[in-house]
Amino acid sequence: MVDRRRLRAGDSYTPEWRGAALAKQRAAQYRFDQSREPFRTEQSPGTGGFGSGLNTQIMRNKNASYEKTRAESYRPETLKYKDLKQYI
Repeated sequence: MVDRRRLRAGDSYTPEWRGAALAKQRAAQYRFDQSREPFRTEQSPGTGGFGSGLNTQIMRNKNASYEKTRAESYRPETLKYKDLKQYI
């Protein structure tokens, strides 16, 4: 299949001259591939890079646990764990 977007303005595509059109399209694709930047995952500061997901999750869980403990410390003693059955 010929991608007509890769042909030059003066080129026309007809099925009889398919070979020449394919050659031009392949050459254009090759030139494009040679000139573009290769895909890569950026590892600049602040993006986290590789392997930070687990540490981030551990830190998030520790913060959640701390916040839960802190919130429970403000509750009255009667509502913490003693005599819960009478309030249910």
